Amino acid sequence: MTEWILGLIGLAAGVMLGAAAATAVLLARHARKQTELGGKLGADLGAKLGNAQTRAELLEARVSDQQEEIDRLRVETATERQACVAAEQRVTALTEQQAARIRQLDEQRRLLDDAQKSLTDAFGALGAKALQANNEQFLQLARKSFEGLLSDARGDAEKRQVAIDGIVKPIRALLEKQAAVVGDIEKKREVAYRGLEEQIKAIASSHEQLGEQTGRLVTALRRPEQRGRWGEVQLRNVVELAGMTRHCDFHEQPVVGDLDGQYRPDMIVRLPGGGVIVVDAKVALDAYLDAIDAGGDRRADLRRHAQQVATHVRKLSAKQYWNQFDRTPRIVVMFMPLESALSAALEVSPDLHTNAMKSNVMLASPTLLVALLRAVAYGWQQEDVAANARQISAVGRELYDRLGRFTNAFEKVGVSLDGATRAYNKAVGSLEARLLPSARELKRLHATTEPELPAPAPIVTDARAIGAIELKSDETPEATLAEVVRAETADADAE
Repeated sequence: MTEWILGLIGLAAGVMLGAAAATAVLLARHARKQTELGGKLGADLGAKLGNAQTRAELLEARVSDQQEEIDRLRVETATERQACVAAEQRVTALTEQQAARIRQLDEQRRLLDDAQKSLTDAFGALGAKALQANNEQFLQLARKSFEGLLSDARGDAEKRQVAIDGIVKPIRALLEKQAAVVGDIEKKREVAYRGLEEQIKAIASSHEQLGEQTGRLVTALRRPEQRGRWGEVQLRNVVELAGMTRHCDFHEQPVVGDLDGQYRPDMIVRLPGGGVIVVDAKVALDAYLDAIDAGGDRRADLRRHAQQVATHVRKLSAKQYWNQFDRTPRIVVMFMPLESALSAALEVSPDLHTNAMKSNVMLASPTLLVALLRAVAYGWQQEDVAANARQISAVGRELYDRLGRFTNAFEKVGVSLDGATRAYNKAVGSLEARLLPSARELKRLHATTEPELPAPAPIVTDARAIGAIELKSDETPEATLAEVVRAETADADAE
């Protein structure tokens, strides 16, 4: 018994000695680690402090340099500002001087024009005035000379010869001067006449070329196929000028008709909403071409031209193009490619336009047709705007529906986030209540030298619900969302 007690005491003493030794070893190791950690921290802090001081000195030097640069830039800015003010003043002064010079030049130009006009007017009368003045001087000198001759007729021959020479020399000088003036005038006249002759020749050549081209055009227009082709080209030009392209809202040379016959209008203009306007350009121009020819009776040809236009109006009215298309106004456009041809017909027959409108035919020159087609083009623009508005409305409705479905899905994401937050908070509570106390007990018994475990903070923020009622879809009402929240909360509690 005593031996067992002694053994137990020895065992206890050994355990105590072992614990004391282990404690001493742990304390020594802890002190050594603290010393090493303090040395490292001191060295790191010293190095960082040195780097910080060096960086601070560099920054101070850089700030000083930048301050000097700023002061220098301020001085330069002030100098440049003063220079700009001086330059603006110089520019203003130069602008005023330039304006004054321009005014002076305009005044001088006006004076020069007036002087040139005056010289031109005076130059025309220069020849006549010079001749008249020289003739008068000649007569006066001749009269005086003859009077001297009569008075000195009784003198000797030598004196008479001297007197005659004295008379003839001034007359010769005057005649030579007059001949020089007349020669200059003649030279200028020849130069002017030569330039005028060249201009007259150029005008005659241009007139001849114009006559040839007009003759070829008249000859070509007298052939029906050429006249029809030319009318179609003019029609196309008018349509392009009005902005009605070929592949958009007009067609050329379609064939329409019924059991009584087929007709071929020159163009069909598509109207917004499905209607059409028929355009015909087959008017006869033979009589008008005869009228512009200088060889015939122009008045009779113009009357015949007006009759041809009236006959074509009746033919167009009889075709009744409006019955060949749906939703077509009871009118046909009769296109006349020449403005002058329509004006000539209306000049002879002023009531031609009124009679044509009574027959559901509108006479249209290129100007009138451009105005009509531009009105149709504006209608097409408004139709495009309306179509775009309808498309925008459809896209808006689809976008609103998609936004409602997206909001529904997004609200489900919020519900899921709330469930995840509750599960996270429950896990945090379990960690703090069950795991962290055991870990802290190990720390208290010096089983580890690691820092104390931090406790995660719970999440107290809930996901914000969407409050816009119009964005809530009927597919997921609020009651269904509440049931989803309760189900996810129950699942989290069960876990």
